[in-house]
Amino acid sequence: MPKLIENDFPFAELSLIAERESWRKEVYRPVYYLHKWWARRLGSVFRGILLGSCLGDSEDFWECFYKKNTFENIVVFDPFMGSGVTVGEAVKLGCKAAGRDVNPVAYLACRAALSRYTDAEVLSTYRCLERTLAPRLLGYFQTRTRIGQPATVLYYFLVKVVPCPECGKEIDLFKTRIFSKNATPQKDSSARTLCPGCGAVNFTVYDAERVSCPECSLTYNPRHGNISGAEVHCDGCQYAFRLTDRMKSLEGPLPSRRYAKMILTEDGEKLYEPMNEFDGQIERQIAEEFAVISSSFPVVDIKPGYNTNQILNHNYRYWHELFSDRQLVCIRHLIEAIKGIEDPDLKLLFSCLFSGTLEFNNLFTSFKGEGTGAVRHMFSHHVLKPEMMPLEANIWGTTKSSGAFSGLFRSRVEKALAYKADPSELRLHSSKSMKVGGINQPVSVEIADSFAQFASQPKTAYLTLGDSSCIDIPDKSIDIVVTDPPFFDNVHYSQLADFFYYWLNQALEFSTTTTTRCAEEVQDTDPGLFTEKLTSVFAECSRVLNDKGLLVFTYHHARHEGWTAIHRAIRHAGLVCTRGYPIKAEMSVSMPLQQAASPIHLDLVLVCRRDKQARGNGRAIYPLRPAINVAKEQVSRLKSAGIKVSLGDAKVILMGCLLCEAHKMKNFDREERFLEELEQNLDTYVAQVISTKGEVLYKAKEPEQLRLFEEMEKYLANKERGGILTSVAHPQSASVG
Repeated sequence: MPKLIENDFPFAELSLIAERESWRKEVYRPVYYLHKWWARRLGSVFRGILLGSCLGDSEDFWECFYKKNTFENIVVFDPFMGSGVTVGEAVKLGCKAAGRDVNPVAYLACRAALSRYTDAEVLSTYRCLERTLAPRLLGYFQTRTRIGQPATVLYYFLVKVVPCPECGKEIDLFKTRIFSKNATPQKDSSARTLCPGCGAVNFTVYDAERVSCPECSLTYNPRHGNISGAEVHCDGCQYAFRLTDRMKSLEGPLPSRRYAKMILTEDGEKLYEPMNEFDGQIERQIAEEFAVISSSFPVVDIKPGYNTNQILNHNYRYWHELFSDRQLVCIRHLIEAIKGIEDPDLKLLFSCLFSGTLEFNNLFTSFKGEGTGAVRHMFSHHVLKPEMMPLEANIWGTTKSSGAFSGLFRSRVEKALAYKADPSELRLHSSKSMKVGGINQPVSVEIADSFAQFASQPKTAYLTLGDSSCIDIPDKSIDIVVTDPPFFDNVHYSQLADFFYYWLNQALEFSTTTTTRCAEEVQDTDPGLFTEKLTSVFAECSRVLNDKGLLVFTYHHARHEGWTAIHRAIRHAGLVCTRGYPIKAEMSVSMPLQQAASPIHLDLVLVCRRDKQARGNGRAIYPLRPAINVAKEQVSRLKSAGIKVSLGDAKVILMGCLLCEAHKMKNFDREERFLEELEQNLDTYVAQVISTKGEVLYKAKEPEQLRLFEEMEKYLANKERGGILTSVAHPQSASVG
């Protein structure tokens, strides 16, 4: 019997739920946010995909979406496990779930998120750390107020320092003298600035251009610093130079100095104060401790890559250099305490908590502002970007801290445990939403050691680390493969994941390998290599799928090579794409269209089955019109649900429809030529529309949208006359064997 997803899929209604989830993903699906990973999928989308793949085509999708399901005889596999969304959502539906990832950070984080714990044992482990470790770590953040009363430092404010190549003066690399303001300055205009004369902390407003220091009477513009873009200006000799040029003559990363702090008094008041003598004593104590332990950190190279070249240009060579001495002293204590946890599952859980804490505790973080989470984490950019005004946060933290170990235990671990016990779903009521609980299986499973154990024992999941083009699952053992393959682009997750792996490996002693990068990862800027690797994984998925099994995945790509890659991977794996549906993407991205830009808000859900007809039959078909008609209908459904559709989205939708129609040709060469020419012509058409009419789909009413598709069809058909459609009607090429 066909599955529901093969005949219809409520993509528009599901997109509304997914859009609401995307606003606060970590609140609605906290189990997948236990540790940092990139490009996390929306859980409601993958719940819908899995449900549509499990249900027969006559069953009620929404009734089953909000009730407890037990698909205990359906085995699901995800070859690109990532943050574990597919596996977790499958477990919630009562499926047997297996996942694999080539990156050890993803594997470890998934295992920590999905394993079975009791609240009592997790809390007991945390309380033990709180008793034995917290006092020591908090001691490194003690200070005295101006009047000598004890206080705790929440954040130290630092600035990088570079010697002037002309006069040798040490230059503070302030981008601005305003180092603190509210995250929404229109509501609260207060700000703090550092006097360049005496180093006093002055009160001002965020847009001030003139401040008079009450300590030394100096008047200065707080918005001016010593560095603008890449150029540094020496206020001693007035010499100007490029920082990247200066770095070439220096050894190691730039040093930094602490100039101010935000403190929490015993009365619970937050104050900004400059550094004082007590702080100097603590710094000297830390320097002595660091001298003793500095050699204990493994010297692991930061390897060149698109995401790491920028910090290499700033003379960072080893992963431990991304931290201050205070941070490294605290980290050493944390590692030793976590290594002392005896239970291996709990040790992994707290290792992931520790590793996640470091995202907010390093010299690449900055102050985001009061009124929000104060720490801007190091991955706010996809590249590792050196920070000239870094923040040094209290690593254990207080109830007023951001990004601290104790705070992340509450916001990540405890919330994940609560969700694991009773996973909820979002239900929309007009403009409001509510969480619906009591309808899912718990996300708490034993992790099987082998596929045989997994197949024979209920309430288990099978998670493995390695290349998904070579897996230990027997032939035809899987009912559904659901995944979200990587793009071939410059964001190589392994280059960023190496940061976490360096520290996880010290706490867990997991491997002698020092990097997560490997030749087998399916992420490459070379289209040919990307296609080859993705094809190998899809071919392996085809091997383990049973005869009636489905491969369903989400995808979109702005570049032509992306569509070629996915077409080749599907067809060379012996599969055909039978349906494509638009669905809300995790985030909007910009799509270059021949110098014009149109945002993409949608992914495609592509449904694939085995190709039952091995060779082409040479029949003449005209695939453009049915593809246009399906795309029009899908855009109409989205607009009727209140979902905006851009021209970039329309292109993605139409490419999915064209892919399905092309695969009916049953002839690989003709399919590829058809898709290549149509995609290029479609690019040109969309670019022309944007340049002459703008982003018309956003504003157009439905009749106008349909006319746009009719015009699109005429344009593409005219382009195709005498081209690929002629060869479709009179095939000469070899078919897929």
